[in-house]
Amino acid sequence: MHPSEHERVLVIPHLSAGRSPIEYGAIRRSANQVRAATAALIALVSTGFAVFGSAPYAIPYAIGATIVTIDALYRQNHGDSATAPLLIDITVIGATMVVGGASPSVQVAALAYAIVAISVLLPPRQTGVLMLYTLVWASTVMAMGGSGLHTFADRGAFDGFLTIVMLADVAALMAGATRNLLAVQDRQQELLEQERRTVEVKNEFVSMVSHELRTPITGISGFAETLLEHWRDLPPSEIDEFLAILRGEADHLGNLVEDILVIPRLEAGQLRFHLEQVTVADVAATVAEMVLDSSTTVEIDLPVYVTVWSDPARLRQILRNLMENARKYGGNEVFVSGEERREGTYTVIVADDGPGIAEADRERIFEHFEQLSKGDARLEQGVGLGLPIARKLARAMGGDLWYEDRFPVGAAFCFTLDLVKETERVPSPMDAATGM
Repeated sequence: MHPSEHERVLVIPHLSAGRSPIEYGAIRRSANQVRAATAALIALVSTGFAVFGSAPYAIPYAIGATIVTIDALYRQNHGDSATAPLLIDITVIGATMVVGGASPSVQVAALAYAIVAISVLLPPRQTGVLMLYTLVWASTVMAMGGSGLHTFADRGAFDGFLTIVMLADVAALMAGATRNLLAVQDRQQELLEQERRTVEVKNEFVSMVSHELRTPITGISGFAETLLEHWRDLPPSEIDEFLAILRGEADHLGNLVEDILVIPRLEAGQLRFHLEQVTVADVAATVAEMVLDSSTTVEIDLPVYVTVWSDPARLRQILRNLMENARKYGGNEVFVSGEERREGTYTVIVADDGPGIAEADRERIFEHFEQLSKGDARLEQGVGLGLPIARKLARAMGGDLWYEDRFPVGAAFCFTLDLVKETERVPSPMDAATGM
């Protein structure tokens, strides 16, 4: 099976056979800064031993460390693989110890550095080749007994210095590998937590959608069956009532399906908007009549002359979701008003006289499938998509949608629309009749 365009495949990073424990590209700059600093220190100290300590064995170390320093400075911003710098390090270290000699402790420290560096910076396929190359150099140095340039001067301090520096490099590499592996583990844990949350949201969504779809479908099925079996025996008024209920349930089902489908279309950029001049008062009155019943008092205070640029279908969807939200979670009254808070835009306000929304929940309510009550404890219908959809639609049409407290009580949801300029306005039949 192939995932569809809307499915997301969770990819958890792991150490596969084709990658190294530490991603060289991510640490290239810092790793080469440490490499350059270490090599420069060895070059400086070796030069001091050669010049002031009359130690000819230190000259090859000074030259080799200088070569590594130059290469490390260059590779801070060049190269995506650790193979080349490691190859240079191993070659320079091996050649330097052959020429300049090295005590057993230096040889062991150098070998440890090469093995650790190769193991943590290279993928397995390249590790074996460089390990073999390292062993060739190690065998050569051991075969020569680490003699190099002989001197009767005591070189214990110099070899001790080299041993400490190389072991410090080993420690730095091990620390870097540990940090990298811990970061991978943290990322894995984060992705697993995201996957768990995704499963929870999916299950919650399926549960809510199943409940919401079942309600209108059950109503439609029940009333349709009653009409089919008994329509000849029912009075016309009761048939009209049943048909009105069927239409209402079908509208509710259609609105629910539209809400479920609109978000992926918005996120995929496939939802087209047809902006035209719309009178907000007319759209608000139509939606209120459709959404609010006799148990809810509605007050619409929108000037009939206010005309905005909007997609009528999407404006109705925003107002429908906000009015349904006010009916479900507000009190017994819904207030729809508007004002020009900023020049060129019109702010529409849908408010209620309910308890309002706690400050901690004012952003969460705009997330998908979020409701103030969930699961079996939910007191109202809905799948938690109304407010996210309304905000996304408002923003897609160039405006915004947000929550405000209503004084003295209640909640207010505000969204903005672009006003139609007088020079752009197309006269309506009412304007012609009034001479405007």
